[in-house]
Amino acid sequence: MKKLWEKIKKWFNTTTLPWLKISWLQIVNVFIVLAAYGALDNAGSSATWYVGLWGFILLGYWIFWKFLGVDKMLKPKKKKK
Repeated sequence: MKKLWEKIKKWFNTTTLPWLKISWLQIVNVFIVLAAYGALDNAGSSATWYVGLWGFILLGYWIFWKFLGVDKMLKPKKKKK
């Protein structure tokens, strides 16, 4: 069990923590969009559609661009000299 905990701790420190330091604003953006969508949906506002669209765009960005690594597939590889 201790070995598993050490692997999780190493993964968190090498992968997750640097990402959180860089992308904290994206995480805040998602929470704000979710809160706005919930508030506008309850109010029956016509702006709900726009906030929902923005949430859909964020979801697509996170799933395809970041999680599946499309950004790495599309970037040209730099040649070493």
